[in-house]
Parts: sequence; C-alpha cells; structure tokens
Amino acid sequence: MLALSALTFQPAFANKQTEGELIKQINSAYVDGAYDKFNRLTAELPQKSIFRPQADIWQFRFFHKGVEKQFPDREVVWNKSEILPLLNKYESSWPAEQLRRDWLEQLARTGQWATFSEQRKLLRYRPDQGVECADLMYAAEQGQLVRYKLDAVISFDKRLPRTCRALLKNLYKLGAVEATDLDRHVLQMVAANQASNAIKFVEDLKDTAWGKTIDNATLKEAISNPDKYLKSAARTEDTDLYIAAALARKAVDDHERVARQITETYRGKLSKRSEQWLWAHVGYRAGLVWDRNALSYFKRSIPEVMSQEQQEWKVRSALLLEDWNAVLQATNEMSPNVKEDKAWLYWRGRALAQSGKLVEARQEWIKASSPFSFYGKLAHEELGDTVTAPKRPELLSAAELDWAKKHPGLTRALALYDAGLRTEGFWEFNLQVAQMNDRQLLAAATWAERNQLYDRAIAAADRTETEHDLSLRYLTPFRENMRAKTREIGVDESWVYGLIRQESRFITVARSGVGASGLMQVMPATAKYVAKKIGMSNFQPADITEIETNLTLGTSYLKMVFEQHDQSPVLASAGYNAGPSRPALWKRRLGDRKIEGAIFAELIPFDETRGYVKNVMSNTVAYSLLLNNASTPLKQRLGIIYGSK
Repeated sequence: MLALSALTFQPAFANKQTEGELIKQINSAYVDGAYDKFNRLTAELPQKSIFRPQADIWQFRFFHKGVEKQFPDREVVWNKSEILPLLNKYESSWPAEQLRRDWLEQLARTGQWATFSEQRKLLRYRPDQGVECADLMYAAEQGQLVRYKLDAVISFDKRLPRTCRALLKNLYKLGAVEATDLDRHVLQMVAANQASNAIKFVEDLKDTAWGKTIDNATLKEAISNPDKYLKSAARTEDTDLYIAAALARKAVDDHERVARQITETYRGKLSKRSEQWLWAHVGYRAGLVWDRNALSYFKRSIPEVMSQEQQEWKVRSALLLEDWNAVLQATNEMSPNVKEDKAWLYWRGRALAQSGKLVEARQEWIKASSPFSFYGKLAHEELGDTVTAPKRPELLSAAELDWAKKHPGLTRALALYDAGLRTEGFWEFNLQVAQMNDRQLLAAATWAERNQLYDRAIAAADRTETEHDLSLRYLTPFRENMRAKTREIGVDESWVYGLIRQESRFITVARSGVGASGLMQVMPATAKYVAKKIGMSNFQPADITEIETNLTLGTSYLKMVFEQHDQSPVLASAGYNAGPSRPALWKRRLGDRKIEGAIFAELIPFDETRGYVKNVMSNTVAYSLLLNNASTPLKQRLGIIYGSK
C-alpha cells in the first residue's frame, strides 16, 4: 500500500518556470495518472502558491486512487483525521468543495449520518446528483423521504452515480421502491438508447430479488433485436420487462406501429404499469414529431409513471392542438418540482384565461413574472405591463471594487484562466460568487469584465436578487465592431448581441463540441460557404476566431437564414442553431395551420435549440432596452409562425 509519507518531497527548482505553467503540467500529469511525474512537479510548486488547493487536494486524491485500486470491492471511506485538515485549510476553494461532495457520498453509502449531517451544512455550492441522492438516503433514514424527488431519480435515463444506485438498491430492500419502479428506470434508459447502461444497472442489483428474476442475455436480445424477440416471446409473468423494453426500443423509430401493437397485440399481456409507461413513451415520441395524436396517447397513461420530460411533452402536445382544457389539466398534474417552473406557470395562466378565470390566471402570471427570463417577460406582458430596464444600482465604491480585486478566490480563478485551465477557473469563480450578496456580485461582475472574463461577469450579474445592472447582465464588448458590422450587413444589433450572449458569452476562443468557433460559433463548413458567397476571397480557416472575420461570417449567415425563413427571428434563430433545414421541416409539420411564436418555440423538439431560441429572443428584448432605451414586446417579436405544405 502507498504511504502518505511518500507524498512529501523537498522542492527542487531545477526547471524555472512560472507557477501557471507548472500547475498546468501538474494537472496534465494528474489527468494522465502519471504518479511519479505528478509528485515531482507538485514538489516544485511553492507552498504559498495560489494554486496550492488544487495541487494538495489532487495529491490527496491520487494517493486514495491507489488505495481504491488495491481494494476494488471494498467501500473506501476517507479518514476524518486526514480529510478535515485539507477541507479546513482550503475550505473556500473549488477542489475542497468537490472533495467534501465526494466524502458526503461515502458517508451516506456507509450510513455515517452524524458526520454526514455535520458536513452537509458546510457545502457552499448547489449539490450535484450524487449529493442529491445522498440527501435522499438521509431523508429516508429520518423518515422524511419525498416521493417526487425519488421519482426524478427513478426516471433518470442515463447511468446514475454510484450513490444513486445504492439509494435505489437500499430502498428496494426496505420496500420503499418497488420492482415496477426499477423496471421503469431500465425502460427509461432503453428508450434513451442507453442499452448498455440498462444492462449494467441490472447487474448492479443482481443480488436483489428483482435482479435475480432478470436474465441479462434475454433483456439484451429484446433491446438489440426487438422484432425477433417479440415473435418468439412466450407470455409469462417474468417476460413483462423484456416485452416492454422491446416495444420501447421500437417506438423510437415507429411510435405509430407500437401504438397499434399495444392496442391490438399486447392488450392484457403487459402489466398495468408497463402499459401505462409505454403509452407515456409513445406519446413522447409522437410529441417530438408534432403528431396530433400525441395527446391521446398520453391520456392513456398516468402522471405517476411519467418522467419530467414526458410530463412536459404532454403539455406541449396539448399546446400543439391549442386544447386549453388539456393544457390546464396537464400542468396541474405535473410533479411539484416541475409545475412551478415559469414556463408552466405561464401556460397554466394562459389556459385559465381561456376559460375565463382571469383572477386565477393573473395569480399564475404574477408568480412567473420577471424582467429577465423568456417566460418571465411574457407573463409580465400578459399582466399588461411593459418590460422596462430596472433602476440602475448605486455606483460601486472604490472599497467595493478593491474588495473584489483582492478577493483570494477570484484571484485564484483568474490565475487558473491565465494558466489555460479554463474549466478549473470556471468552477472556482462560480463557487466564490455562490454566496455573495448583490453588492458583492456586482463588484465581482465588474472585476470579471475588466479582466475580460465576460462569461463569468454575466454569470455573477445574473445572480443578483434586488439590485440589477442591465449593462453587466447584458455586456456589450466589441461595440464598435458590432455596430459597424450589423449596419453593413443589415441585421438588428440587439438580436446579434442576444445571439452571441447565448452562443459564446463573448469568449472569442470558444469552440463547441461539434467544432463551431468564435464569438458567433461559426462551423468550419458554414464559414467556407459564407466566405465564398459574400466574396471573401482571402478567407483562411485559421481566421475564423478573429473578431472581425467571425462577425462578418456570422452576421452574413444569420441574414441569409433570416431571409430564407420569412424574416422571422424565431425561425432564423432556430435555423442558426439547429441548421436551416430544421425550421422548414417543422413548418411542413404544421401544414396549413398557423400558431403563435411562443407555442412554436416551446414545441421545438431539441432541448438545446428550444432553450437557445427562448434565450436569444429574451436577450434581444434586453439588449434593445440597453442600446435603444426602448423595445418591442417579446410576444410581438415572436409573432405568428405559418405552416407550409
């Protein structure tokens, strides 16, 4: 076994380099698992370095990774006497926050509730999924388990963290989770094309009564070749999950056929819960393609078996039909944590207003109203108010600005960014602002803007509760370039700023997972196409992140998409994000109908694009207020979307 004493080295400054260069190399060695190199480099980092929280806590983790490898089947819990000195020394750093999170999960899995309760109060940032499951384990221990929170875990459609899997296993053994709940978790993963993770989950619970009834080879066959399995399946009590899994997989490609099979072939051959879940799944798949039968499928299910996503698509399916009674019923049936979202408050208000219940409608809109969010603005407008710029806060004092400049955590975040460790800097900054008051947030945002951390400036300014600075929430860097380029191309400057705020948060070197680059996140193929179209003969792919070039290509492309799609900013924003052919497809699905822009935006089947369009349009209103001191109402900007044949 490794000894903790082996972690102590004397500094050897043979290779003189900046601390920023050194921490980057230390991080690389840590990620690569190069233990000897990591220890050698860490020994060279000065003890008073601003990066010591990262280096020392990575070192602690490195040591315990070695211990865990030696005892892979044992639940390793970090020793309190070893971990507390680190947590106390670096309590205001992101590595310490992460370390405490992981320790809390260990404590929950081993039932050390006194220490768990003590340490849980010290967590400064919002919990991740693993800690949320640890909280549920503690709540169950206290007899205070909240069912809708547990249902969110059961309905999760990807590989759950270790603590969440332990939660479900323990609660099943205690009778708080039923076999049908575990079936539902498997089916959610199958429906999301997570077959291997579904199989792994069954393996994780092989020692339970539920797990012993499932043959993974048969389940795998049902998922990978559903038609073959369904032809050969003999109906017995223990084939219910296999049949449901096969039908769930088939519904991804052909929901109409599966709807017929449930009705004609498998009526009475599935358990009630499996059939109810399948109808929710078929409704969801139908909703994604704007099938007008989606709502009728959902009505054959019950809210208790639906995931959050399925509950939301039931509302969207009602919106597609503009069936306001169904909208009201579906929003009322949502889980408590879902129904209070501003989106569903707004649509519940609209449904109530359609039925003449104006007082109740206003109550919903008052709860949703906000000058900063998409549905907050729409609710504000429904109340008869005009969205205006909030009163500017008092100017920050020299002392407040100096406080942010000298803040140790903010300074460390900037140093991490400067060292090229953007992810570490991102989380370090987020932790520091998590518990700041409004004046501190405004000071941190101003400091971040001055250091060109534009995305973090926006993140800090977005958190204020009563004192709001519109110019910090909606930054306008590169203003001269932007004003000139938007006038030259002929696009709304507020709209372009709103789009960039969503696309890159003004990070000029931003690069997406699919290769989009620069301020306006232009794809390489798009850049080449647009450059040729507008006669930019000297364009080179390496120029794509250069500000002027990126703005030229991005605004020119946006103008093309705008002209292609009825000069609708909703359609053009959707096309800019999802590709110009997508809005055309969605319009064809509408046929000869027309719907309001807000409904169209809510019906977009891609989560990313749906959120993107809402945020871009909401941002546009804010930027118009900031740049022009006036703005067209959001509902008017969204307009009416006309279908096509």
